[in-house]
This record gives sequence, C-alpha cells and structure tokens, in this order.
Amino acid sequence: MLLSPIGRLRFFLYSVAIAIAELVAVALCFAGTMGFEGFAHSKPGPAREGLALTCFVVLMVFVVARTNITWRRRNDADLSKWLVVPYLVCVALYAALQAATLLVYDVETGNTNVGLGLLTIALFGVWFRICFASSKGRPFDPDSFLAAEGFGVPPSGRFRQATPASVSARPSMISTPVAVGGRGNANGIAFGKRGRN
Repeated sequence: MLLSPIGRLRFFLYSVAIAIAELVAVALCFAGTMGFEGFAHSKPGPAREGLALTCFVVLMVFVVARTNITWRRRNDADLSKWLVVPYLVCVALYAALQAATLLVYDVETGNTNVGLGLLTIALFGVWFRICFASSKGRPFDPDSFLAAEGFGVPPSGRFRQATPASVSARPSMISTPVAVGGRGNANGIAFGKRGRN
C-alpha cells in the first residue's frame, strides 16, 4: 500500500493533508517549548536551540512522508529520477533551513531570507510539475470507464465478446425446417412434389 502508485488527485490531497499536519505539528512545537510569546521576546541564539531541534525532527518526519508520496507519484507518471531525486534532496534541505532560521530570526527587525524564498518558489514549481504530470497509462476516458464497468458500448465500436447468456440463447433463434411446395421431410426441406405411383 505504501509503495503503490498514486494519481494526481490523491497526490494533491495527500500533499494538502501533510502541509496542514505539518503546520499543526510546528505550532505544537512552539507551544511545548518556548511558547509563541516567549519566542517573540527572545533573542536569536542558543536560547532557541531546543525549539529549533524539535522543529527539525518534526519537519524531517514530514519530509519522509513527502518522499513516500512523491516516489509513488513518480511510479504512476513514470517521471525521471533526475527530476524527483533533486526535488526530494531540496525538500530535506528546505526543512533543515527552516529549523535553522528559527535560531537567527529576529522578530523585532523581521529580517527575511531571500534565498529561502527563492527555494520555496522553485520547490512549488517542481511540485506542480509532479502533481499534474500525466499518468503513464492512457488518459481517463469516461466512455471507456463506463464500458469497462458494463455500461454502454466500447468507444472502438466493436461488439463485445458474447456472454454465456447470449450463447445459450442462440439455439432458440434457429428456424425449424420448412416444407416448400410439398410435405415436409423430417431430415430437412423437401423441394418439389413427390412423383405419383
């Protein structure tokens, strides 16, 4: 189950669920260590090491979850490893940088990291490419789906293979022998009239 391919919709829903769970988990890390008020009044440095370490561990757990669904999506869409592997490495690097940012971020000055912002945009672009990549099978066709489920006619226009019910009904459709121009013969059709004695 954890290695089976997943389509676009499931990958999208899993990604959204992981992102929401990640935000909740990071908020719990703040609440369980320094608290939001304590973080706001603290200075960058060793005082935040406990918070940064806890967030790093939690973020790496979600990196593993993202790696799983991304690899399964890669199997479904037959994506190149040259696209997926660097993406996963950057996801792990992004998590580490986020945890490290907590050590140096100053709430009063509100300093921003331009490099981290660019990495965020790049990761989102690759995620978009992975999410909406076409499956290696043929695209979804409603007519083919209904035909496979037993409704309607296959889009190719060919008749399906005869079912047992239709095969058993064939003998009843064969016409009985008919006498033409004379009395019927038990073995077949009698043509013309019989000669007189």
